[in-house]
Amino acid sequence: MKPVVYADVLFMINFVINLLLLWTTAKIGRQRVNIWRLIFGASLGAIYAVVIFFPALKLYYTLIAKLLFSMLLVAVAYKIDRVKAFFTLLLLFYMVSFTFGGAALALFYFTNVGAYLGALLSNGVIYINLPWKLLLISTAAAYIVISVGWHLYRRIANRRQLIHPLTLTVGDKTITLDALMDTGNSLYDPMSGLPVVVAEYKAIAPLLPKAVNEIFNLPSDPMQVLSTAAAQDGWTGRMRLIPFASLGQQNGLLVGFKPDRATVANNDLGEIVVAVYLKSLSKDKQYFALLHPEIMVKNEIHATEQGSV
Repeated sequence: MKPVVYADVLFMINFVINLLLLWTTAKIGRQRVNIWRLIFGASLGAIYAVVIFFPALKLYYTLIAKLLFSMLLVAVAYKIDRVKAFFTLLLLFYMVSFTFGGAALALFYFTNVGAYLGALLSNGVIYINLPWKLLLISTAAAYIVISVGWHLYRRIANRRQLIHPLTLTVGDKTITLDALMDTGNSLYDPMSGLPVVVAEYKAIAPLLPKAVNEIFNLPSDPMQVLSTAAAQDGWTGRMRLIPFASLGQQNGLLVGFKPDRATVANNDLGEIVVAVYLKSLSKDKQYFALLHPEIMVKNEIHATEQGSV
């Protein structure tokens, strides 16, 4: 028995697919979305899919025809003023389409999903014999998955933009570690009023004297660490105690020290205090220190001043 292909179902399936492709392309390309333009573009794409699905119309399946139509689709779906922006979005549209298409082909060829859904593939166009209710549910699910995935991606990307290379020097020892600009870090050294950078102990351990590292690795209170460090040559004037409050601990103390030099992306931060934190600051190990926002503001001022000289 030959499979029956319903043109309305074929149109609707490819309309939904094209709408998702165009929407995803806009999100990745940070292109402002006009829903009516996207709907119009997705409709044109669905009509084209219906036309080239049938073998008698293979003329429209040629490489030149598909390239020309994809350019028309992008031009219709987005309001683009510059030629460079147009070709950037066109390239993104191809990348998104190839990714989605590759995933669909892998799903159909390496699993029984295609046979279970009565899927057909002709001239690169997918037809799935889905009931309308299931199609609507699938569309909503796909939209939710893409939206959540995009939100997570942007969240990670935004966080990475706030991570900077922090270089600390004590004597002849220098280390570089990734540090997050944390607006929640409001710690200051009570003695000098200097802003405090909070750093993981394991990350800054190479800067510390051997005796200090030994006592950090033992159950000890901050005063013990302070007295041990103060007894080391060149460390008497460096050491600080930084009071802090956090969830579950209202009156905590962190041991801190003044490095000889601190830079972020080769910009000198001036005088700061580094507080030593014994636990991990990032679950996924993306950063190992928390920068004080005042430090970053000063850093931006220095960068501006240097650029104007």
